[in-house]
This record gives sequence, structure tokens and C-alpha cells, in this order.
Amino acid sequence: MSKNGKGRKLVSLCVLGMVLFMLFLLVPFTSVVPVDAIFSSVTITDVTPTELHPGDTREVTVTVKNNGGRDARDINLAFQGTENVSLIGPTVVHINTLNSWCWKELEITVHVKEEATNGVYSIPVTCSWREYYFNSTLSRYVATEITGQQLGISFNVIGKGVINIGDVSTDPTDIRPGDEDVEIRVDIENSGEAAAKDVEAKLLCNDKFKPSWSGTDRSYMGRLNSGDSKEAIFHIDIAEGIEANTYGIPLRIRYKDTKGEEYEVMREINILVEPKPEFEVVSFRTEPADISAGDYVTLYVRIKNVGSEEAESISVRSTGEAEVPFDFDVKSDYVGNLKPDAEWTAVLRFDVDTDASLKTYQQGLEIRCIGDRELGDYNVYLFDMMIPISVSSSSTGGISVPGFEALFSLLALIFGFAIIGQRRTKKAHDKKG
Repeated sequence: MSKNGKGRKLVSLCVLGMVLFMLFLLVPFTSVVPVDAIFSSVTITDVTPTELHPGDTREVTVTVKNNGGRDARDINLAFQGTENVSLIGPTVVHINTLNSWCWKELEITVHVKEEATNGVYSIPVTCSWREYYFNSTLSRYVATEITGQQLGISFNVIGKGVINIGDVSTDPTDIRPGDEDVEIRVDIENSGEAAAKDVEAKLLCNDKFKPSWSGTDRSYMGRLNSGDSKEAIFHIDIAEGIEANTYGIPLRIRYKDTKGEEYEVMREINILVEPKPEFEVVSFRTEPADISAGDYVTLYVRIKNVGSEEAESISVRSTGEAEVPFDFDVKSDYVGNLKPDAEWTAVLRFDVDTDASLKTYQQGLEIRCIGDRELGDYNVYLFDMMIPISVSSSSTGGISVPGFEALFSLLALIFGFAIIGQRRTKKAHDKKG
């Protein structure tokens, strides 16, 4: 081929290339434009929070976005509840306008059924809207209806610990006023869906119920998995004079969930305090009223049942006390039965030692009785108390006759005068002789 032929061929190829390049420039780039850019696309991009617990009723924020290049109007979101997770209040939310690439946050209220087990639950959402854009062919804005698009939101339901109390038992079974070191056992149960840790119970005692010793109003159970139970043990003292009744003692339970969040619940333990007899010395007196060393004394002690039930087989007895100079001839007296608020006088007798010092002595008394057996109270009760008895004068060493001392002085004076007169008569007789 000649040089002229090669030159003409090269020129033809160049012209062809330029033509193809110009045709490429004329072709629109619609084939590489994203599909969403020429349509509207309403979707849900975020949900907060997504973790719920059984029984929760929570405000949830849902973010709705238009991911398309055209505006969306008259948007309707229809939330469809399920058996375990559902909406409270309106189930359809309306949004007037979402311009292209814009978003909007809306609030819904979600409730989780108390019996819902752990797991992921979805709520279907039906979304419809009208697409709004400028139609260049018609030279005006038009709206196109788009219906039936299915969306959804999901929640992770995680159970939480629910702490309750079960059986309560006491030792002794029948609690009465004045009882000490009463043992209370309480079953602490986790009836929730999640584990609870660092579980501690504290009995909130008061003047009527006090810890038997330090720390006996607290009980530590540690970890309780779902469905587990452990026994909390307390020891308390019951106040004297407390009325027979059923009392509720508050029980505070503190625990943590598996994430370390702390919780506190209040429960109540019911304790039945049974009736009990109780005694006090109303008054006492002695005959003679003023006691001397060597006297024989009758002691009258008046007692009263100030308790809440009848006392049976009551007896009053003197108790031996160190350095008390009384020798009881009649140490005890049987009273019988006394109903609440009833009184009776017991009689005891004793000799006072002849060398008893002049002072007041504390004499011990013991009141013994049985509870009201008709009420099932067969307990034996002992009540110890003290009464002051004074010795006011020393022993005379013999029988004391009123006026004897004056008569003795008169006789001594007469006897003295007689001796003096006898001596004077003797001296006069001696002088005559």
C-alpha cells in the first residue's frame, strides 16, 4: 500500500473516533444515577430504645427518613401490635411531608406483656404515602400514590428479677410478749425472668421488735437466679407489755441486676403475738407496821394480772436473798386463777432475826402461773420482783410490859428509902446503948 493510502486510512479512523466521542457526550447519564434518586423512599432508620423488660411500658423514639430524591407527602405509618408487644394509644402515625433525604422523629408508647419470655419481638409497620415531584413533560408538580410498603421495628425483651417473699415461719411458733431470741425464717423468691445478685434483706425493727443482737435484723442471700429461692433468717426480741395482735414488720430487700443496676423493694412480714398473763405488785403491808428485830411478821402482798389473758394456778412465793434477816414460816400462798385486771392478796409470814440491823431490805418474790389452757396456752410463767421491808428498832431481849420501867424505878426508890431509914434506926440504937 502506498503512503497516500495509509494516510487516508489514518484520517478516517481519527474522524470515526471523534464522531463516536461526540455521540457519547450526547448520551444522558441516567443509567448511572441511583434508582432512589428518581423516586421517594420512606423507611425507618432508627429505634430507641430497643431493649425492654417484661411488664414495661416505655416511650419509644422512631426515626422515619425519606431516602429518595423526590418528596413524600401524607405519610401514614400503621403499627400492628402482637400478643406480647403492642402499642398503647394511636396505632397510626401521620406525617405531612418528608422532603427528599430528610427525616423526622416520632414518639410511640410500647407495652410488653408481663408474661413475655426473653427474646426478640417484631412489630410490623405498613407504610403508605404520596410521591410529589415536578413533571417536566406536563410542566407542573404531580403526586403519585404509593401504598402497601411493609416496614417493621424490633425489640429485644430481657427479663428482670422480681423479688417477693414466700413462706414465713417462727421459732417458737407461738410468740408472746417478752419473748427473746425469736427466730424468723422467710423465703426470698426471684419470680422474675432474669437473675438478681447481691440480694440482701433487712427487717426494719421498732420499739416493739428489736434485733436480739447486732446484725440479726439483716440477712444476705447473694445471687438468686430466675425461679430460685433462699431463706433469710432473723432473730428478734419482743417487747414486754405488747398487746396481743397481728403486727406487720417492714422488710426492705435490695439487689442488683446482671448489669449492676440497683433495685429496692419493700415487703412485709406478718407476726402474730399471742396473749400472755402479766403481774405487778399493787401494794403490800406488814403486821406489825413497824418491824423490830425478833418480831413475828405477817406480810400481805396484793398482786394484779395486768396481762392480756387469764392466769391459772397462781402462787406467790418468797425467795431467799443474801443478807436478808427474815426466816419465812409461811413461804408461799396459793392464789388460784385471775382474769385480766383482777387482783388478789397473798399472805406470807416470817420471823425477823434478833440481831437484824436497822435498815431497809429488798425481799424477793416469785409469782408463778400457767397460761389460759382454754386458749391453748400451757406455758409456765415466772415473774420475779422485789419489795422493800424495813427493820426500824432493835430487840428488847425479853417481854416488854407497858409501864414496867416506871414501876421498876418506883420500887427501886422505895427500896432505897427503906434501906436509908433502917441505917438511921440502927445508928440511934447504937448511941443509946
